[in-house]
Amino acid sequence: MFRIKICGVTCVEDAGFAAASGADAVGVNFYKGSRRYVPPGAAASIVRAARDGGATPVAVFVNERPEVIAAICRDLGIDVVQLSGNEPADEAARLPFRRIKAVRLAEGVDVMAAFGDYPCDALVLDAGGPGEFGGTGRRLDWAKIPGCGIRKAWMLAGGLTPENVRAAIRAARPGGVDVASGVEDRAGHKDAEKVKLFIRYAAEGLDSERLS
Repeated sequence: MFRIKICGVTCVEDAGFAAASGADAVGVNFYKGSRRYVPPGAAASIVRAARDGGATPVAVFVNERPEVIAAICRDLGIDVVQLSGNEPADEAARLPFRRIKAVRLAEGVDVMAAFGDYPCDALVLDAGGPGEFGGTGRRLDWAKIPGCGIRKAWMLAGGLTPENVRAAIRAARPGGVDVASGVEDRAGHKDAEKVKLFIRYAAEGLDSERLS
């Protein structure tokens, strides 16, 4: 599981900078409905820049067929996928990769009842609404998350920024954090200063929780 993931990266420069700044993972979005969509044919250089900088590339999909996911990831040499839609557990289990499941956390959702047996290595808790699949900038109620009884490895997403990530970590106590819109100057274009500060403050927050 990753501590700090910069998601929705659309260009080589952003991937390389995020990795060099200390991101553990860089997410590349292959969902055509996203403003951060990257065509598979244009993704190889982004994946290479992330990996060369020491970050793990993560392929993000929404309700895609397992055979399409497998073909794209094999072509690009990616071995971690994030499933951000309504993918059935049996389809997820067919994927021969490490799997992250994004959960759109609504009021009253019992995360472990809904996803405790889902075939994944980690969860990402996000705040997408109906028909939205992450990257909205909408914030979760962090204080309520520790009471969800999550027993899988998990990351926090949704409305995180350099300014609030330390407070979010203190309140929710995740194992890692995931950001897209909170470090952008516009959709799909990362702001280098925001990326650098987010990674710095997230690392400080996560280290503080680990030592507490």
